[in-house]
Amino acid sequence: MLRFALLLCACLLVACAEGGTNGDGGVDASTPPPGDSGVRRDSGPTGCPSGQHDCGGGCIDDLDNEPANGCRLGCGEACPTPPDGEAACAEDGTCTVGCTPPFRLVDGECVCEARTCEDMGVMCGAPEDGCGMTLDCGTCMGEGSCIDGLCACAPDAEETNDSSTTAPMIDSAPDENTWERTYDMWNLDEADDEDWVRFSVEDTGLDNPSITVTLDQIPMGSNYDLAAYYVCDSGGENSSCGAGMPDNMIGNGCASASSGTTSETVRIDADCDSAFSSNDSGSLFIRVTSSTWGGSCAPYRIRIRIES
Repeated sequence: MLRFALLLCACLLVACAEGGTNGDGGVDASTPPPGDSGVRRDSGPTGCPSGQHDCGGGCIDDLDNEPANGCRLGCGEACPTPPDGEAACAEDGTCTVGCTPPFRLVDGECVCEARTCEDMGVMCGAPEDGCGMTLDCGTCMGEGSCIDGLCACAPDAEETNDSSTTAPMIDSAPDENTWERTYDMWNLDEADDEDWVRFSVEDTGLDNPSITVTLDQIPMGSNYDLAAYYVCDSGGENSSCGAGMPDNMIGNGCASASSGTTSETVRIDADCDSAFSSNDSGSLFIRVTSSTWGGSCAPYRIRIRIES
């Protein structure tokens, strides 16, 4: 029994001499306990607290995200300004490059992107392309003048109105046999110009008049559209569109909108019969507009054929 007690004491003395752990297997008391340090750090490589960043080995407060500061993560030195561009700040707080039009960013450099006549809305003249070169935007056709990059024509003295209510009466035509006329004294003098003219049609025959109107000699670079309408004197509205697309803006009529300089043709089969009259006399209205005006002041041509 005495021997066992001496052996137990010897073991306890050895354990106390070695040290390094507590009795329950925990860490040494001299080691700081794990846990929150009390300072929140960002996930970046600098290890600076949130709202700060590394500058020269030390943490400083984030700056206003402006190029003069070197942006949010800069050190107070302005961002470099590239040739033909301007310094800017990216959303991540770093310097980037902004290019002033017509320059655009290509591989980190501002490269001049020349403008064209089309994107400047210029139809004539020789403007600069923004990169030191001169463009050739063409000339105005007919008697047009180039003013500030746009073609302009003198107002059409032969046709000064833009509506059916003020359309001038050009001629009077009987519907007996065949009546034909050609007119080439009118032109469209600007993009939103409308030409309206009026003809009186007299019912002198036994049959209803058939009226064909053709628009041609459209200037190059333009696209003109044609419409014709028939308004009966007696108030009857039985006329129909024989060629073209029905268009009843006033009375009964037809419209044609072929592409480019292709000629336009419409035909109206007039019919004014009503309970009160069988007379087919009336007024023919012709309307010419442009879906594309190329700047030419040259006249177009209208041909009218009336037969019964």
